[in-house]
Amino acid sequence: MTFINDNIIPGNHGKTFRTNIEDPSDKAKLEALILQIDGVTKVIFKDDYPTEFTVHTNKVVTVNEIQEKASQLEFHAIAKGPFFPLF
Repeated sequence: MTFINDNIIPGNHGKTFRTNIEDPSDKAKLEALILQIDGVTKVIFKDDYPTEFTVHTNKVVTVNEIQEKASQLEFHAIAKGPFFPLF
């Protein structure tokens, strides 16, 4: 893998994940867990199916950290591609 695929880069793009969460209370729990990670500034859930959320950071955060928080609640968080262009 590459640095860009394995990490969330600070900026206005964030990184989008797909998850199997459907219940709004579970979304709130996951959001609270993710916001505990140092460097995470915002978690935005979309109301589409499958459920997606975007994580914004102010410093580099690994994708694994997000996935570990989701697995604590017994859910998945799969990074979505394609990734934003760097230009």
